[in-house]
Amino acid sequence: MASKNVHDGSITAETLDYLGFTDMVTVGFVTSEVVDVHLSESQTQWDIVKDLLKTETTSDLTTVKRAFVLPMHNVSTDRLKASLKEHKISVTNDYEKADFIIPHTNFYDSYSHIPNIPQTKMMFKLSNGYYCHDHRPLTQDYYDRTGNDVIIESRSQDNNYQHNMNYESAPFDSFVFSKMSLELASLVQNGEMQVIATDTILNQSANRTPITQQLMDDITKMTDYSASADDIEMAGKIIPTIDPTGEPYLLYNSANMLDNVSYKFNRNKDVMYWMDKHKIYHLSTLNAENAIKYFDEKGELDSRCFKSLEVKCREQIQIHNRELYTFKVQVKPEYRKYMVEVE
Repeated sequence: MASKNVHDGSITAETLDYLGFTDMVTVGFVTSEVVDVHLSESQTQWDIVKDLLKTETTSDLTTVKRAFVLPMHNVSTDRLKASLKEHKISVTNDYEKADFIIPHTNFYDSYSHIPNIPQTKMMFKLSNGYYCHDHRPLTQDYYDRTGNDVIIESRSQDNNYQHNMNYESAPFDSFVFSKMSLELASLVQNGEMQVIATDTILNQSANRTPITQQLMDDITKMTDYSASADDIEMAGKIIPTIDPTGEPYLLYNSANMLDNVSYKFNRNKDVMYWMDKHKIYHLSTLNAENAIKYFDEKGELDSRCFKSLEVKCREQIQIHNRELYTFKVQVKPEYRKYMVEVE
């Protein structure tokens, strides 16, 4: 049985060879104790492992039965479980019992100097970092037992000041891997583990609500200054299910409202994931003309969307010298196709 702790256990030389590592060294990382992590100076190997763990290998949910969610996911486990249950798929904390993983963009990160690195981060890049092993009894004990250097980060530094520590430089670009990250990458590489993207799971859920003007009006009322805690909680359950497919202009029209109330959902992972996925903050900064260009570039612009936003564009036109001239506004040729309704 594999532990759900990302650092438990040791990695085998065979696994490292299989993944192509040639320069890997083991160093210490402080959690409640000092655990082994594995450090490489190879950007190439970092990219290989990261890509193995985040690149979808199948979108067919009928071929899998048990999921392992990578730690620190930015969607709640409850929502993932509910979506997977529709396909008779369960979630396990033991990746050895899973046949696929659900990745996200929070399992890896980059840090510099002496940062605060989450203990459950599966892999991270540390730039211009440091080692020290004698600043705390547990790090000294680890060094005496293993001879391995210990990464300094703000939590493990405890109450010690760096200038009072016998530190030394780690490799300027240090790519650090947990045991779990390497084991899972190896399983994916040899075909024993599939990777299915979060959006694939959520988009195949029946619990999706088509976006309408009435729905967004209701969300506005549920989140305004007079809304009760129950209203806000209900909005927090509805928002992650909203599907703007085919009606992107409604999302744009509500972007300012959604961005303004986003602080009310800071602790709701599902709402924050949805807002980030649909670029709510970015949409709230666009004028109507730039919104048209944005949806056009995404391939989401159609006649209905264009006409809705083009009306707003005309409201924003400013023309001077009206005492001498008359003007006629015409849509550019490349956009005129959107002025005709498609049957």
